[in-house]
Amino acid sequence: MRLKLFHKLFLVLVGTSVLSLVLFASFAHWYAQRSFLRYLNDEREARLAVLSEQLLAVHARDGDWHALRNEPRAWRQLLREAMHAPLQNEDRPPPPGELGRAHRGPPPHGARDGKRRPLFGPGPHIDATLYDTDYKIIAGPLPYRSDLRLHAINRDGRTLAYVGVPPLRNPADARDVRFARRLARMVLGGALVAGVLSLLVAAWLARRQSRPIIELGAGARALASGHFATRLAPQGSDEIGALVDDFNVLARTLEDNESARRRWFADVSHELRTPLAIMRGELEAASDGIRPINAALVASLGQETARLAHLVDDLYQLARADIGALDYEFARASLGALLTESISHFARRWQQSGIHYDYDIDADLCAHVDSRRILQLLENLFENSTRYTDAPGRLEITARRVNGDAQLIIADSGPGVAADELGQLFEPLYRAEKSRGRAHGGSGLGLAICKRIVTAHGGHIEARPSPLGGLAIHIQLPLVQ
Repeated sequence: MRLKLFHKLFLVLVGTSVLSLVLFASFAHWYAQRSFLRYLNDEREARLAVLSEQLLAVHARDGDWHALRNEPRAWRQLLREAMHAPLQNEDRPPPPGELGRAHRGPPPHGARDGKRRPLFGPGPHIDATLYDTDYKIIAGPLPYRSDLRLHAINRDGRTLAYVGVPPLRNPADARDVRFARRLARMVLGGALVAGVLSLLVAAWLARRQSRPIIELGAGARALASGHFATRLAPQGSDEIGALVDDFNVLARTLEDNESARRRWFADVSHELRTPLAIMRGELEAASDGIRPINAALVASLGQETARLAHLVDDLYQLARADIGALDYEFARASLGALLTESISHFARRWQQSGIHYDYDIDADLCAHVDSRRILQLLENLFENSTRYTDAPGRLEITARRVNGDAQLIIADSGPGVAADELGQLFEPLYRAEKSRGRAHGGSGLGLAICKRIVTAHGGHIEARPSPLGGLAIHIQLPLVQ
C-alpha cells in the first residue's frame, strides 16, 4: 500500500516522539532509582555514624566488647536506638534509655512510629555486623565478605572494630519498595501523557505540513490541464511558503505566456492576412477586367510580396532566436567602426527623408561580438527611426564608455511613445499607438529581434522617452580590454 505524505510525516513524527519518550523515561527511571538508592545509602551512612558513637560509648564504659559479644538482643537494641536516633536537621528526640544500654524489653515507646523507617531491615532481620580488627564477628549474623561496606570504629587514631553492612542494591524496606514503585508509575504515567500529547501534536503538524504540498499537487495538475488562472493561498515565509509563492509566479508566467501565445497567433494571422488580402483583391480585380494588367499592378503585387517575404523572414529569425538557433561568430571588433559603417549606409536616406543626424562615437570601444549580428541590430534600429520620425526630424547617436561597458543611445524626434507602452515595444508584433503603426510598413518584429541579439551578447536594451520628443533606445554591451 502506498503511503500518503500525511501518513509518512505522522509516522516519522510519532516514531521520533515515542523513541525520545522511551529513552527519556528509561533514563528518568534509572536516574530516579539511582538517586533514591544514593539517598538510602547516605541515610544508612548517617545511621552508621550514630551507631559508631553508641559503640564508642559502650567501649568507653566497658573497656571491651563483652557486653555485645554473644548478646544478640543487646546488639539488636543498639541497632534500634541507632535507627531511631534523630539525624542532622531532624527534630525528633532520641528514644528513652541510656546510649549503649542493652534493653531486654520491648523497644522504647515510639520506636515503631510511622514517621521512622528502619534502614537495616524491618522486624527481627538485622543486616549489620560488628567485627573486631581481625574481621571476626563480635555481634551480628553476617560472616565477613569482601563486598561488605565497612565502617571503622576509631578512638585516638586506633581502630577498635568495624561495622559491616552489605551493599544496598535495591530497596529492602517495604515502604521503600512502595515508594520506588510509585516513582516508576509516576515516570510511566508522565511518559504515557506525553505520548498521547505527541500523537495529537504529530497529527496536527503532519496535516498542517502536508496540506500545502497536497494543494501544490492539485495546483500542478490544474496547470497541466491548462487552467493557468490557478492560484494558491499564501502559506507564510518558510520554505513551503516560498515554494507556494514560486508556484503562483509560475502560474502567472504561464498565464501571461498563454495570453502572449494567443495574441501572437492572432497578430501573425492578421499580419499575414493583410498583404494576402491586398494581393487577392488586386488579382480578382484584374481577373474581372476591373483593373488592367499593367506595370502598376505588377508593382503593387511586388510590393505586397516583398512585405510578406520580409514578415516571414522576420518571423523565421525571431523563432530561431527564441530557440537559440541563430548563428553567432564572436570575435574582437570595434563598435565604433561598426556604428560608423551603419551610419554611412543610412546617411543618404536620412537626407532624403529630411532627418538631420548627429553622432558622437568613442572610437576606443572594443567588444567580443558577432559583427554581422551587430550590423543587423543597428540596421533594425536605424530603419525603425527612419520610418517613424516625421520630417523635418532629428536623430542623435552617441556611443561612449560607461563603467566599463559600451553605452549606445539612438534618440529621435517626434512622434513619441506613451510611457506605459515603452516596456512593450520589444514584444513581437507589438505596435505603439498610431504614430508608429502599420502605415509605416514595419512588420512589428524588428525591436523583438534586436532584444534577442543584445541578450545573446550579454547586454541590455530598453526604450526611454527621447529628449528630442521621440523615442530613445539605450543599449549596454560589455567591453573587452
